[in-house]
Amino acid sequence: MKRFIIVLLFLPLCAAQVYDLDISIDLNEKNEALIEFHYNLGPRTKEITMPLYFPIKELTSTGGQCYIMNDYQDALYCKATSNKMNVSFVGINLVKQSKNIHLFSYDIPITVETKNINIKTDLPFGYGLSDKIMVPSSPPVKEVGTDGRKIFIKWSFSEKSPDDIIPIRLYYERIDSSQGYQKYYIIIILSSVFVISVLIILYLRILKKKPELVLSVLNEAERIIVEILQQQPEDEVDQRKLVALSGFSKAKVSRIIQNLEERGVVETERQGRKNKVKLKKKFVKEETEQSEN
Repeated sequence: MKRFIIVLLFLPLCAAQVYDLDISIDLNEKNEALIEFHYNLGPRTKEITMPLYFPIKELTSTGGQCYIMNDYQDALYCKATSNKMNVSFVGINLVKQSKNIHLFSYDIPITVETKNINIKTDLPFGYGLSDKIMVPSSPPVKEVGTDGRKIFIKWSFSEKSPDDIIPIRLYYERIDSSQGYQKYYIIIILSSVFVISVLIILYLRILKKKPELVLSVLNEAERIIVEILQQQPEDEVDQRKLVALSGFSKAKVSRIIQNLEERGVVETERQGRKNKVKLKKKFVKEETEQSEN
């Protein structure tokens, strides 16, 4: 009796098993499907057989030898030579079209105990899931995304038993090109606004730093002229008044004013025989006062 129980417990461990099965399906505009099975087989799994309900072409395999058995029902038989076996073929008649909507229908048969199954389907370039169908995809989708060119749909399953079936259904249609262009235009406009905003912020920061840069290069004589300009009630000061208040010669004041004007600190205006001098930036006065404190 004990031996019988031990044998029963040991049987599941000895049964054929697939650890991981990754299935990729690439749909094209010819309504064909390139289907690839990537098996990670258990140590006791030496063969895989799956029924075929549709014609296939371009059958290839690595890590095993595969061929089609013609009996009461067509079946794909693969004999594994490695625990990593890859099988690919092109499935025909899996896509039906009604007006502009395509329906991809594939019942994936599970013939061996399988722990983990991941399925990814790529729609043709320029196509997306139809918004005219209430449930455009089944079973419930794990993820819908894009690789930059095509839209893909992903599913994940676990602990599937022999005779289980995973029914894949996808309704898809060509995406309106005008809608696609509108999305690109929106992206371009938003990107442009972002770049312009960043440039404006950088420019304003540079402007805020300008007063410190100007004052840092003023020599003592230039600072005296700037302070005199700040202390005057009028905006425009006669250059002769600057000569009188600074104690500098006319020639020296002229050189100082010329240097300050070239650096954007002051501006001058000729009014008849008088030369008027004006501080060009208000912030120069504020920064100078702070430096004195």
